[in-house]
Amino acid sequence: MNKIKCPKCGEEIELSDAFKKDIEATVVADLEKKYSDKKKESDEADRKEKQELRDQIKELLQQIRELTKAKDNAEIEADKKLLEKEKIIREEAEKSADEKQRLNMSAKDKTINDLKKALEDAQRKANQGSQQLQGEVLELDFEKSLAETFRDDDIEPVAKGTKGGDITQTVKSPRGIVCGVMLWEIKRTKNWTEGWIPKLKTDLRAAKANIPIIITVAMPKESERDIVQHGGVWICKPNMAIILATLLRKSLLDAGFQKALAQNKGTKAEALYGFVTSHEFVQQIESMIETYQEMALQVTKERTAYEKLWSQREKQAQKLLLNTANIVGSMQGYLGSAMPKVKGLELTDSDEQLLLK
Repeated sequence: MNKIKCPKCGEEIELSDAFKKDIEATVVADLEKKYSDKKKESDEADRKEKQELRDQIKELLQQIRELTKAKDNAEIEADKKLLEKEKIIREEAEKSADEKQRLNMSAKDKTINDLKKALEDAQRKANQGSQQLQGEVLELDFEKSLAETFRDDDIEPVAKGTKGGDITQTVKSPRGIVCGVMLWEIKRTKNWTEGWIPKLKTDLRAAKANIPIIITVAMPKESERDIVQHGGVWICKPNMAIILATLLRKSLLDAGFQKALAQNKGTKAEALYGFVTSHEFVQQIESMIETYQEMALQVTKERTAYEKLWSQREKQAQKLLLNTANIVGSMQGYLGSAMPKVKGLELTDSDEQLLLK
């Protein structure tokens, strides 16, 4: 059918093919335009929707980043607080441990110091006991030497705690007459003490003795000899004690003999004390000591000289004998059995037997 009805007048109009094509083209163009407009609107809507979606995604990502950052910051802050708490706990623990260790070290130091003090006290007591024992042994040994050397005298130890030195030697003549008393004090220290002098003089009066003597290794500073009189007291080293006792004893015997001959010229004790403390008596004793020391020194020198001379002569004799043996041996090498034997240079039968054993 090639007719269309007019919508206004209702008259039917016959359409030609050309017109029909124009109408179709117009309709198609109009439809295409409408479709294109709708597509553009749709594309615009899609583009806008995508843009909005992109913005939303971007915003969400930003929020996620901020949340993540906040979470990280919170974790970091929590870690910091945890580390601080751990540090505080560790410092408190270390402080507590240090304090405990300090207390333990203090306790150990106190224990060590107490042990050291106890050890020092024990060593001091042991040394005191050892020195006391050595002193008692020395006193007993010297007491025995005095008793064996001077059998006419009375040798008695002074009781411990009693004033009067260590040993009293009552000098007696062969007839038993008391000629005087020597008071011996034995010291064992390494240093000289000046206070020994007045103490021994006090002990001398308490013991009613006549001659005070100190035996000691430590001599007064100004003394270079083994026997010396210092402050009215005789002082000697242990190796010179018996020699000094012999000299002092002889002086007491001589004084006793002179006292027996003298008539009443004061009391015996006063006369004896006056003599033994006189300058003349001291000079006599010192002269006798010097004579003894000179004799001992001369004997030592002579012994040394003779031993040297004997050694030289022995070497000379050995050298002479060796040279003679060499000469005889050389001659025997030339003469053989014709060389006569020289007595003293040939081995005897007994010597040969000893060598063969």
